[in-house]
Amino acid sequence: MKQLAKILIFVMSLLLLTQTVHASEITKSQLTLDQAIAKALTNSKKVEKATKEIDRLKEIRDYRNDQLGYTPIGSPDNKYTEMAWSNLLSTDLQWRMAMKSLDTEQDTVALNTCLNYWKVQQAIMAVDVAKESLNKANLDLLKSQASYKFGLITNEAYLGAETKQKSAKTAFEKAKNDLDTTYAKFNQLIGLRPEDRPELLEEVTFNPIGEQNIEYVVTKVLETSPDVWLANENVNLQKYLADLTMYTGEYRPYEARKIEVEKADLDAVSAKEAADLLTRSLYYNIRTLEEKHPTVEKSLDLAQESLRIAEIKYQVGLATKSDVATAKVSLVEAKLSLLALKSDHAYLKLALQKPWAYLKAGS
Repeated sequence: MKQLAKILIFVMSLLLLTQTVHASEITKSQLTLDQAIAKALTNSKKVEKATKEIDRLKEIRDYRNDQLGYTPIGSPDNKYTEMAWSNLLSTDLQWRMAMKSLDTEQDTVALNTCLNYWKVQQAIMAVDVAKESLNKANLDLLKSQASYKFGLITNEAYLGAETKQKSAKTAFEKAKNDLDTTYAKFNQLIGLRPEDRPELLEEVTFNPIGEQNIEYVVTKVLETSPDVWLANENVNLQKYLADLTMYTGEYRPYEARKIEVEKADLDAVSAKEAADLLTRSLYYNIRTLEEKHPTVEKSLDLAQESLRIAEIKYQVGLATKSDVATAKVSLVEAKLSLLALKSDHAYLKLALQKPWAYLKAGS
């Protein structure tokens, strides 16, 4: 129940990034972000496998506990008791880690679903960009054909326009293929057929985190990181085993046991350093995007104004269809740039909450 509560809390935090959609407006061919996450969690073989691993280790742990029959106080006095006790301790740690691994798998699936949900939306807009670019190239080619016919441009200029039109057509086909690929990956994640095209209802929103105390952010991550937890627990295990001389079935010298504790300590330090570095990197990447956002948003405003002016000029005969098409291309490109920035920002914000899931999602 605790694991379910954790994943529900995480899912609810994702919803704060998206616009609200009323359930009464949803049809079978539409998906909100939380619906996609729920489908992905149900469909995930890794989540199912992690759940089974908990059950498996619980059975082994209980069996070894029953075999031991009691909890030793201090150092046991024979190798068989030491072996049984060390096996129980190791299995208990594996079992507890398996529960954290399930949480990590669920977080990873949720993060991956968000990433691919937003990638589909970007791929759809990329098709719009390619479509408008092809429309502009077609208009430019028609203009070049007419100009060449009346000797107003050279053959080289005409061939250049023809080449650009062919390139734009190829780019349009590629954008459509990329969309199919992106949809197929998303559909596989949530358990739909590759050819399904669910409408993704929620647009990502931009909610900056602002400047924060990075040391507090890092400390919070270190306190919840399963990798750091495991490394610390392994230190505790090795410290206990250092008092046992025969737990492997043969005598282990004191210095060797001492070195094993020191190695575990080094692993714990490395785990903390890795989590610390990743957290700082994510935070500063988020802040970079937040500083860049006003510029990208301003570019969109300028593109919208440029299109408005181009359409007015066209209506009064001061601009051509090609001029309007150029402005439309600039507008959809600006929209795509803003969408990409907002998606990256939202994804990194989620990653900052669960850096360990970010590492697995990117693998």
